[in-house]
Amino acid sequence: MYQKHNFEIFPVSALEKVRGQIRPQLFEAENTALQGERVGFQIAYRSVGLTRSDLQYSLRGVEEKNAQVYLVREVPCTFAVAEGSDDYVLQSDPGTMPDLLAPATKSGIVARGNVWQAFYIVLSGLAAGEYEIQFSISDESGELLGQTEYRLHVSSQELPPNDLVCTFWMHYDSLADYYKLPLFSEEYNKILKSYIESAVKHGLTMLLTPLFTPPLDTEVGKERMTVQLVEVEKKGDTYEFGFDRLEWFMRFAEENGVRYYEMSHLFSQWGAGFAPKIVAKEQGVTRRIFGWETEALSDGYKGFLSAFLPRLRAWLIEKGFYERCYFHISDEPNEAAFEHYKACHDFVKQYLPDAKFVDAMSHYEYYAQGAVDHPFVAVDATETFIEKGVKDYFVYYCTGQRNEFVSNRFMSMPLERVRILGMQMYLNGVRGFLQWGYNFYYSFLSREALDPYAVTDCMGKFQSGDAFVVYPGKDGALESIRNEAFQQGIQDLRALNLLEKKIGREKVTAMLEESGMAKNFTDYPKNALWLIALRKKINRMIEQ
Repeated sequence: MYQKHNFEIFPVSALEKVRGQIRPQLFEAENTALQGERVGFQIAYRSVGLTRSDLQYSLRGVEEKNAQVYLVREVPCTFAVAEGSDDYVLQSDPGTMPDLLAPATKSGIVARGNVWQAFYIVLSGLAAGEYEIQFSISDESGELLGQTEYRLHVSSQELPPNDLVCTFWMHYDSLADYYKLPLFSEEYNKILKSYIESAVKHGLTMLLTPLFTPPLDTEVGKERMTVQLVEVEKKGDTYEFGFDRLEWFMRFAEENGVRYYEMSHLFSQWGAGFAPKIVAKEQGVTRRIFGWETEALSDGYKGFLSAFLPRLRAWLIEKGFYERCYFHISDEPNEAAFEHYKACHDFVKQYLPDAKFVDAMSHYEYYAQGAVDHPFVAVDATETFIEKGVKDYFVYYCTGQRNEFVSNRFMSMPLERVRILGMQMYLNGVRGFLQWGYNFYYSFLSREALDPYAVTDCMGKFQSGDAFVVYPGKDGALESIRNEAFQQGIQDLRALNLLEKKIGREKVTAMLEESGMAKNFTDYPKNALWLIALRKKINRMIEQ
């Protein structure tokens, strides 16, 4: 390591949030990885006393195609902690947080005086072997200000594929609003492609598929932009359906790495009280035929579903998609709505008798009475499912999961709290995950479009970071350190799956429990160094 007396530089873990006046603590000069893994680490630096501009960096030791270099940028964290939250956070007051990963140019770098900043480096596609990586920063004249090293051992053992049923909800209208592009136009699809590729790279295997405009986060009586893929023509009391746009979408998703399809909800959110927004062509005019004015089990909507669902099922089977589809009734139905929700489920089930049904719900009784095949259970509500020995529940989190030290992805949380979910899902035998906002650039209930660089809390409604985990760049999605931490957790899970093949699940779970974890989502060591050391131990066990 080399550094001038008025410039500091050293490598730190990807789990560090390098911020302001706080000296980074997670020094990390070496790491191990499995082949096929996406490896992240950071270079922390500080100019002492004065701001320096027009700096340049150099990265040596790996080929350029295998390395992505980002500058970690701070963004507003105006709603850091909600009432009732635990204290496993980095800050509780409004401020800023390092989050955005902005692609770094090799020159024109600014080092602010007496402020800690960081480069974030992602290595991928590396062959097995030993790597000695050098990172240096020079001034505009080429004089070296600082240089540091990072060593990486890449195992010959290969990371297995991601076997989760994992979905982050893509908000298609939000992209159209932000980029001012017609939905599913050629330019729009380039942006959408980057978002899907980003999501797949970070763990997504199942994509929300808008049969009709998803009835999500919509104010009662209002409507969101139409993103309906199914073409509907109404002729009196009968309907005709076209699936060309749906097929294009599903093929497009498949080409970009998606394996499963999450059919949009057939009834409204928080109780299944109404039909979703559905538009149809009738006598040459396209208009809304169902929406908030349509009761869920009205004769009109039941007649529509009885015509649509058998036709959809037959088409999905014909095209080879059906076995990879999951169906929704209603998102987060409340306890008072159970009997109604069950009636909606039972009505749909008669037309989709062999379909897989999923919904975000945390009531064990719903599952026990056959209202859902794979409930997405909130991570802070899994206790009953664990006690009952349920094997086919999935998990989710949103704004409400903020206590008992459960994993989440709010900006105020340390990154090890984001990452731990992967090992928790392995230990608890969970094979599915949902999060509601990959790119929700709206205020609460989608009342207005927002600039995610300026507003990160849905206009004060949700904790900063809850609504999105990627940022809109000029040509598509830009990553965040939270998204990278989540992806590292998925890689932890995949590494544990590989270790299980070598020594058996019983020994793997025993090792995790001996390390301090419990079969729940709340009890584990709250320490980044512990998590880093545990993953290194897993890699060593795989190589033995």
